[in-house]
Amino acid sequence: MARIFCQIPEWVMSAGSWQRSEIWIPAVLAVALSAAAFGMREWMLLAIPLVLFAGVALFFKPDLLFFLLGFLTPLSINPHDAEWGSLSLSLPTEPMAAMLVLLFALMVMTKGEVDKRMLSHPISILIYAYFFWLGVTTLTSVDKLVSLKFVIAKIWFIVPGYFLAGAYFRNPENIFRYLSLFVGGMLVVSCHNIVHLAQYGFEDKPSQYTMQPFFKDHTILGAVSAMTLPVCLGLFRQSRADVVKRGFFFMAILIITTGTLITYSRAAWASLAPALLLLLAYLLHIRFRWLLMFFLLILAFLIANLEGILMEMERNKIAGSDDLMENAESITNISSDPSNLERINRWASAIEMWKDRPVFGFGPGTYMFEYAPYQLGRNYTSISTNFGDIGNAHSEYLGPLAETGLPGMVLFMLLFLLTMFYAFRGFHASNDRASRILISTLACALVTYFSHGFLNNFLDTDKASFLFWPMISAVVVMDIRLRRQVEQGNEENRRHAGDEAA
Repeated sequence: MARIFCQIPEWVMSAGSWQRSEIWIPAVLAVALSAAAFGMREWMLLAIPLVLFAGVALFFKPDLLFFLLGFLTPLSINPHDAEWGSLSLSLPTEPMAAMLVLLFALMVMTKGEVDKRMLSHPISILIYAYFFWLGVTTLTSVDKLVSLKFVIAKIWFIVPGYFLAGAYFRNPENIFRYLSLFVGGMLVVSCHNIVHLAQYGFEDKPSQYTMQPFFKDHTILGAVSAMTLPVCLGLFRQSRADVVKRGFFFMAILIITTGTLITYSRAAWASLAPALLLLLAYLLHIRFRWLLMFFLLILAFLIANLEGILMEMERNKIAGSDDLMENAESITNISSDPSNLERINRWASAIEMWKDRPVFGFGPGTYMFEYAPYQLGRNYTSISTNFGDIGNAHSEYLGPLAETGLPGMVLFMLLFLLTMFYAFRGFHASNDRASRILISTLACALVTYFSHGFLNNFLDTDKASFLFWPMISAVVVMDIRLRRQVEQGNEENRRHAGDEAA
């Protein structure tokens, strides 16, 4: 452990040369501002030294700023969510992301900084189509200001998380570096949550807020923890030559697994099952087309037997509790569990909204302000509200359906399918163990969120976005890298064939 932390300063300083004035002047100002913040108990002032450091890093060490994004994302604080103020902005990550958008724009204007294959990859083209459709639906939105804010937030989540990440991830070591830093940040949050919840005897109700101020509630912490677990396992497998790193990631697996369990987030627990099945498919070297056919058969079976399945689920009266087994069994309780019933209410509202505006939807980010009149009386629960103040559509699929119409939902579903396709193609095309571990790790981590997306939606937050989009970027980078290797191999074979013919 000590060895790892001793290596961090060496890595940071080796990334480029700092002049003394470049580091000491901002450092002194940062310390002074931090002291003032604590002295006056004005916690918002703490954001100033962080933004100051980020601004200096943008000019002198932009790569450091990007990798810090990985570590700081789990530790970022939204003053509005933490009830520290009215500002609804994750600090310091969202201001850092805005700076990184500018950095990427400069890199695009500088020849050779961005791989053209990355910009022309089918997943990149899909993202362009997504932004185009967001622009169209913003113009037709019922609340253009809300939609514009939503689109701006998406830009500073996706541009650094996907496009800028692609520039840095051309070196595969940087993928492991970013993921390791994110795991480090999640370790801090998980330890904080475990210690805090232990004071309440690990009860269910306190678990909904003990992760604050870093995460808003247990659902988003559960989603990100579940996404991080396959990453920890992959890093553990990858570091078999380094005993210290292997021990560190083994500890991370234990702590983050514990952290995931005590979130009592049933959606997070359920999302790990598809990841395990996908890992099994990789270990058995099953092709993507067979997996897709299996998925379609399961889907057809569920649709054909939907009525019987719903009747069986309605017989389940087990409610969520402090007991982990009872909490897991309550996942299928759609007769009395308020959380499950409210999800059904939100989904039904989204579908009713889509029926009203099937093509363009109500506009990006507008669901929570518009769904109230579309709630059906029979779906009301004890936690339903008409004020749009306790959440969104609880679905990465039905939320876009209501806000951006059928094209919006189709685009997200295509992102799911294309990501899995390229992950499988890259896995089977690779001949080295490290690449296979990396690709299978990325796919298993991503499938937890794509599965979780049926029950919740968190891609409008930095917590999920700055792990989700960099991992998709890494899948694309690995696909490009492996295709280039295949092309080089084919070129060498043609050259040898030509030499032999001569």
